[in-house]
Amino acid sequence: MKKNSWQILRKGGQGGLTLTVDFTSTGRTQACFRDLVPLLSAPGEIWETVAPAAGAEDSMTGADYVERWAKAVRKRERTVDTVIGYCAGAVFAAPLATRLAEFQDTAPQLILLDPELPNIVGLYRDFHAAADALKTILSPDEITKFHADGQAVQERHGFEDLSLIGPALAGIFRDAIDVAGQRLGLDEDVRGELGGSFASFVGYLRAATELDPVPLWAGATAITSSHSTQRGAEFARDIRLDVDHDQMLRHPDVAAAVSELMTGALRMAG
Repeated sequence: MKKNSWQILRKGGQGGLTLTVDFTSTGRTQACFRDLVPLLSAPGEIWETVAPAAGAEDSMTGADYVERWAKAVRKRERTVDTVIGYCAGAVFAAPLATRLAEFQDTAPQLILLDPELPNIVGLYRDFHAAADALKTILSPDEITKFHADGQAVQERHGFEDLSLIGPALAGIFRDAIDVAGQRLGLDEDVRGELGGSFASFVGYLRAATELDPVPLWAGATAITSSHSTQRGAEFARDIRLDVDHDQMLRHPDVAAAVSELMTGALRMAG
């Protein structure tokens, strides 16, 4: 199923189906749902979103992303108990849960982990963080140039126009991946796929800007870190934890809170 819209993080067992929404294909060093799932005590099958194939996202709207994921769930005739979105994934998780509710007797529970509206500050942050994954392959001078080229994009375009900033950063990332891939002996197709992942991430953020999740977030439970940009936003419940944003998906306190919420959703579904 990974080649389609979802990948399975945990199979079967007792309990219902939980969906997780995140973008994990940029070689980021932050924790991801694959780190969180082994820490969860709540039962049930867990899926994670898969981004469209590189290039396919160019013509996709935010609504297209949501419908792509929802359609794959409906095709398998699965009932979803919980939808969890992390960071900008929370933007998609909210309308996804709403869409799935149209085909179920009970609406899925919506959990948001450090929800964040898409912004260019975050894009620059993720771009520079991606260099950490290349430090063992590229030289110190090459890593320094990677950061300098990104800083030059920021000085040239600022924080306003994603249509200019996104492709510029994606081009720098693609070139760095090509050099790293050659050193690892990867063929051209594999280098191209890996190098295009940041462009896919830019498309994911662009599509997210077309959605307005804030009214839907008002009915969700949020778990926010000490670095949250959304503290003070309106949620049905806000569980505030003293954890780092980048590491929250491998933190035991976050896993405990999510497990408790998931188990509650299972009790209500039963």
